[in-house]
Amino acid sequence: MGYTIDLHTHSLRSDGAQPAAEVVRSAAARGVCVLALADHDTLAGIAEASEAGGAAGVRIIAATELNTESAWGDVHVLGYFLDPADAALEERLRWLRENRGRRIELMVENLRRLGYPVPLERVVAIAQGGSLGRPHLAQALFEAGHVRSYDAAFETLIAKDAPGYVARVGLTPVEAVRLVREHGGVPSLAHPFTARDLDALVPELAASGLAGIECYYGEHTPAMTAACLALARRFDLVPTGGSDHHGRGEHGAPLGGVFVPPETIGALEARRAYHPPQVAGPR
Repeated sequence: MGYTIDLHTHSLRSDGAQPAAEVVRSAAARGVCVLALADHDTLAGIAEASEAGGAAGVRIIAATELNTESAWGDVHVLGYFLDPADAALEERLRWLRENRGRRIELMVENLRRLGYPVPLERVVAIAQGGSLGRPHLAQALFEAGHVRSYDAAFETLIAKDAPGYVARVGLTPVEAVRLVREHGGVPSLAHPFTARDLDALVPELAASGLAGIECYYGEHTPAMTAACLALARRFDLVPTGGSDHHGRGEHGAPLGGVFVPPETIGALEARRAYHPPQVAGPR
């Protein structure tokens, strides 16, 4: 059995391996009572998850995970309590998904030139209608025999310093935080240690409306968790956490596999009404 709260999960709607309803049922079987489905750049799985959650007694929080591109490195922003019926938000998310798809097309072409061909059609088929991403390309590379395992693809052919890699076109971290806020959501910094220079990044994001930081994460050492908790106290952020469950490879923990304090949900809900900090004028 797992813990009762999981605020970071993925389904087939982005780079997870299971349909949203199956994620919910699996989480319920492990004792999860509150689950955030946070597929990359989409809220398309929320309706399916909510229906399954109603049947299984699991509260579903509508969320998305926004990848960003900047000098800060691999910064991801989780947006909680978003509205899947928000047409303006969906338009923005669709733009991000289209850029993700074009990026994968370019990476497939790069790999072909390097001698590691994979059919784009197979990558699309692996995604099963979800938002295209590197995990789908990694699976195709593994199936084609170009890498020894799914996870090895991320360490070699499509690593960030590899010739096959193509940078994202998308939001900066500040833009991602502001997008969530503009649409009534609550932004939290995901897996903080994939970013660079947290001591400089976090205050900038906090000034833009960041409300939480993922302190409890499967790959964190006790020292890393303590460092995140210190940042949370310093910048008045809600300590969040989750499994980052994908259901494939070695990425993420089992559903409900990471402790999340029970007071986290109420603390995040209290941050839904956000007022930007007042900037003092010249004196």
